[in-house]
Amino acid sequence: MKILIATHNLAKLKRYNKILGLIDNIEIVSLADINISEKVEENYATNTENALHKARIYGELSDLITVAADEALMTNFLPDNEQPGVYARRFSADKTELTDDEVIDVWHKIFELYPQPDKQFIWSFAVAFYNPKTKSSGVQCVEQISYTSRYFSTILHPGYPMSSFLSSEKDGKPYTEMTDAENESTDIKNFANFVSVFKRWLEQNLS
Repeated sequence: MKILIATHNLAKLKRYNKILGLIDNIEIVSLADINISEKVEENYATNTENALHKARIYGELSDLITVAADEALMTNFLPDNEQPGVYARRFSADKTELTDDEVIDVWHKIFELYPQPDKQFIWSFAVAFYNPKTKSSGVQCVEQISYTSRYFSTILHPGYPMSSFLSSEKDGKPYTEMTDAENESTDIKNFANFVSVFKRWLEQNLS
């Protein structure tokens, strides 16, 4: 059974490929594999709405069961009117998408303005799934708390710039300096409930 991961972000594709790899008897397909270059706008107020919108659009384009994800970010130190929310990659005045380097530069400046310790980054990952044949859909939200690492790493993961200065532990090493096995172990734990829900949904949709 083919499952489309609906993202043009190669880092996100790799991440969700590993997560969905926990499910037997599925074949992961990327947008590039089926020559879909269209980029769906993410104009909704919540990450749940954005994820469902992307899953439905790409599902109809591909005629495949589709998984799409969108992130929202809150912190414990920024004022309410300065929280990134669904604009973690568009954290600019005009909401245009920033490059990886621009994202890192923005957070350098923010940390200068807010130097307090014990910063927390509360991520909400909305993972939506859609079957174009039955029109059935669902979404599962996964929360992950990250902390600022001891330093900004010079090692970058293209597509996930904030992983160069965030950590799974307080004052820990950046995600980019963790091994693949360490990062995968964290994801498997955090996304276990999503995998369980998605497996049940697949069984219901294919029965």
